[in-house]
Parts: sequence; C-alpha cells; structure tokens
Amino acid sequence: MKDRSSVRPMPVAGAHDESELRRILSPWLAERAGADDGVEISEFSVPQSNGFSNETLLLKASWQTDGEPHDADLVLRSQAPEHQVFPVVDLINQQYTTMDLLGHHTAIPVPKVRWSESDPAVLGQAFFLMDRLYGDVPGDNPPFMRDSFVTEWDVPTRRQWHENSLDTMIAVGEVDWQAIGIDYLDLDQFGALGPEQRQGYMRHFHQWTLEGGAHPVADPAWAWLEANWPDDGEHLELCWGDARPGNQMCSGTKIVGVFDWEGVCISNAESDLGWWLFLQQFSSVGMGVELPDGMLTRAETIARWESRRDRPAANVEFYERLAAFQFSLIMVRLSRALQLGMEVDNPVTPLARQLFGL
Repeated sequence: MKDRSSVRPMPVAGAHDESELRRILSPWLAERAGADDGVEISEFSVPQSNGFSNETLLLKASWQTDGEPHDADLVLRSQAPEHQVFPVVDLINQQYTTMDLLGHHTAIPVPKVRWSESDPAVLGQAFFLMDRLYGDVPGDNPPFMRDSFVTEWDVPTRRQWHENSLDTMIAVGEVDWQAIGIDYLDLDQFGALGPEQRQGYMRHFHQWTLEGGAHPVADPAWAWLEANWPDDGEHLELCWGDARPGNQMCSGTKIVGVFDWEGVCISNAESDLGWWLFLQQFSSVGMGVELPDGMLTRAETIARWESRRDRPAANVEFYERLAAFQFSLIMVRLSRALQLGMEVDNPVTPLARQLFGL
C-alpha cells in the first residue's frame, strides 16, 4: 500500500511551468481586472494540503486601473477531470457561483470570488480565482486531532472553536437558497428535487464509480440505503456537502472561511450533520485517536443541531450511513486514480462495516 503522505500535489491542468502560467494568466487577468497596462504575477505556489477533486494554485498579482494600484493575494482553483471524484462536476456553478451568492447575501464566511473562466481553451479546464484568506486550517495529515493547533489549545478554547465550527455548518442549512438564486443545484436528471433526486444521484454515483463491478461494502450498503431511504422532503435545504472542520479556516476560535463546495446540493440538512458526524468518527476512531477533551461528542453535536434548528434530527443515523457509503465510493475513485490498491482495504471500510452491520 502506498503511503498517502507521499502523494504530491497535482499541477494546474494545462499549465506546464511558471513561465507558461504567467504567459497565459497575465493577459487574462489584465482583461478581467480592467488593468491599464498588464498584470504582474510575482509568485506562484502550491499549497501543501492540495485536494484531489480540484487543483489549487496560490499567486500574487499587481496591476493598475485608471492609475490606481491594486495588489491581490489570489487562489486559483481548476477542475481536475483525470482525478474526478464526483460524477457531476460543474466547478463554475457548484463552487464559484455558490460562494459568490453566499458572500453577497449571507453571513457564511466564504472567500471573495473574483473571476471565472468556463472555456477550457485557456488553461485546459474551467477555473476561477478568489481572494486568499489567512488563518489556520485543521489538517488531515497528520490528523488534527492528534497533532495540531487544536490539540495545543486549552479545553475551553477548543470547546469554543468546535461550537463555532459546528454553528457555521448549521448556518449553511438555514440559508434561504431559493431567495438568493441557488436553484441551479436542482439536478432534475436524477428525479424530483428532494429524496427522489438525492437517491437517484447516489444510485448514479454507485454505478458510475464501480463501472459494473462489485464491492463487498458499497454494494450491501447501497441495498440497505435504498430499502430505508427516508421520506423527508418537507425540508429542502442548502447542504454544504463536505461539512467538516478541515474545510474551514479559523482565526483563533472564530471561523473566517468555509471552503470546498464541490459536493453542494439541495437536500435535508441532516445530510450535512450525518457527514459531519461520520467524518468526526473517521478522524478520531478511524485514525486511532481519541476525541480531544472539549470537542463536542456525537450526542452533544446532535443536541446542539436540534436546538439551533428547532427540530429533531430524525434520520441522522441514516445520513451517517449515507456518508459512510459515499466516502467508500470516494476511496474507490482515489485508489484507482492514484493506484493505491485501497479500494476495499482503507480506513473507511471498517467504520462502514460497523455502521451497516456487515
């Protein structure tokens, strides 16, 4: 099995080196920014923790508009089709447009998005640029519950941070998505918006991932999910899709950034709660780490969610199982893309087996 810590960040699609990137991006940025005389890109860097479903590049840009100087620390995000984790990918709508609308109409702390490009002829794939935020992000490698700024905090500080982190996730589900125009997330090719559509999407995800093959965990898990899918369409809410502290940036205990919207959808907000709880279990028990004192337990998390939403989390156990199923499919995709040999033997499988009683 490959050591996942040895996997290197992937380059931006269509860009071969810094000089080529400068040649392409400088005039493109100049046009978008309305620059008087070009844009100077002073440096490029790839973040240490680069995702698999998108490719990320950090850069600094300087220009003048009507004689007024501008400097910007930017993040470029590009689609990565050769490492596609999800079966439906629309970088511009799912991420750029969603963050743009949330930034303009809600208090969800998303980065300010600047410009987008849907024409793959520019960099090889669609991409967008947003302002870079500065702060601390709980890492996956090493797991933040084992060795990070989170474990260095005292218990009251860690508690306040975790409550703020959870409250930020809960606030996503409270967004009036129809009022601000996020109806483009209605994927009607999978059925009517609500349980039918979510089930149709997950069925497609299952078939698309395994390509007619079998999986000893995902297959019986899907059979259970299909037989037990809740009729909870009375709540159609904005779901972040990858709700976890590792996709948030904080400054002290304050959450200042919410990232990674490639899984965003319209569903019951308990879906995000289930994903949050399963990922917490994965990041602790799954990694052989005890939950640090002060972080909310599963029961405390559910109670806080129910109090904030003023309704019971009636199907949270179903959505924890759905998260385990989906994460199992993601591990299959990553294993094949990176040739890890971990389609079944991976840290997600034991947790999924436990949840489904396999």
